[in-house]
Amino acid sequence: MESSADGTKARFSAFTSILRSSGLRAALADLLAPTDYRFIAIFRFQGDRANAAVYYDRENPHVLTTDEVPASATYCSFARNDRGAFVTADAMQDERLAGHVAREHVRAYCGVPIMTPEGEILGTLCHYDLVPRDPSQIDLALMCEVASALEQGRHVPPYPSAPAPGAA
Repeated sequence: MESSADGTKARFSAFTSILRSSGLRAALADLLAPTDYRFIAIFRFQGDRANAAVYYDRENPHVLTTDEVPASATYCSFARNDRGAFVTADAMQDERLAGHVAREHVRAYCGVPIMTPEGEILGTLCHYDLVPRDPSQIDLALMCEVASALEQGRHVPPYPSAPAPGAA
């Protein structure tokens, strides 16, 4: 049987191979695949706003974007502000999220910051869902390794630009 470290190493190798051959979105979809979470994304921050620079929804894989939201309306802000992983299995049962605007909508979240060696936060890598989920199915060591590799390889896209007025 494979050890946890060996499993993380194998999954990271698969991630980097897919990243090289098929691109970032495909690699993130593969990272999501062994979980029952619905979404995976790389969120970026711009001022007091947040948006997904890369987004994958397993139920609607053709959808490529999310709506821009206030950064404070995301759980990504916790990973950003604490400079570490933020995990909740069920936001409705998590006292840390009492009064949070997303609590009733985004029920499960597991995210890690993507940062430079100097400590600048580029964004977050996160799994999330609209229903409670067991976060133990996510390999946090793998997420941290992927976040670091994305930064080192300069694979973190910029904050999404707004569509031009009148663009379809």
